[in-house]
Amino acid sequence: MDPESRLERFRKTIHRQRLRPRIWDYSYFLLKNNINVFQRFRGLLAEARGNLSERSRVLDVGCGYKPWEEALGQGKYRYIGVDFDRKISSADVVASDDRLPFRDSVFSALVYSEVLEHSANLSESLREMRRVAAPGALVFLSSPLVFPEHGIPHDFQRLTRYHYEKVFKGDDLIVLQGSNSSLSTAIVAVNLFFESTPLSVLVGFKNVMYTFTNLVALFMDCLLDGLLKIVRNRYRQTFYGMPLGYAVIVRVRK
Repeated sequence: MDPESRLERFRKTIHRQRLRPRIWDYSYFLLKNNINVFQRFRGLLAEARGNLSERSRVLDVGCGYKPWEEALGQGKYRYIGVDFDRKISSADVVASDDRLPFRDSVFSALVYSEVLEHSANLSESLREMRRVAAPGALVFLSSPLVFPEHGIPHDFQRLTRYHYEKVFKGDDLIVLQGSNSSLSTAIVAVNLFFESTPLSVLVGFKNVMYTFTNLVALFMDCLLDGLLKIVRNRYRQTFYGMPLGYAVIVRVRK
């Protein structure tokens, strides 16, 4: 397969996984959580749309091939994608997340999906996010927690729920949702291992295996949720402190 065909296949896979995760995806729990929270983000943005001016825009930082633009509805918003390399993305603007080439307070919504773990200068990236966000702007963020190194060598950190609570303590933290229980993470760790090693070439076998492990993990999460409700969720954080990742919605206060 030539490089252009491989790139197109990758683009289609990313779109499908981001927007329509399937039980045989190795990171199903992470993907499903992200799209569920993004759908709420989309609803909140639609509610606010009547108050937005014609000049309001959506900024997608680390946009890749812009799957989230499709999720919002292409043409509904003035959507601007930023990435570091136009050759492997559909970026409108080539830039780094810690030096965004935009004026202050110009975006009514921002998307940072699987980006902040790759920020070499995280504090400056967050300052830039706040700088270009308009007062009351909605921000969707997602990032992995228990996940293999990826985007090597540009993989610098993992962000916990406490990091999000700290950096957005002065804003409205609308959603901060982990993808799954620690028990599920332990079960699907085999998926992460297979997908991050040469064994990932065993497409048919691994898809069957991922389906099985994900179904077992789903069952265990349902069972755990039922047990926690019996004890009034007193120990929830004990069993949910090691998700595959987090998805977040913030309304910026400026």
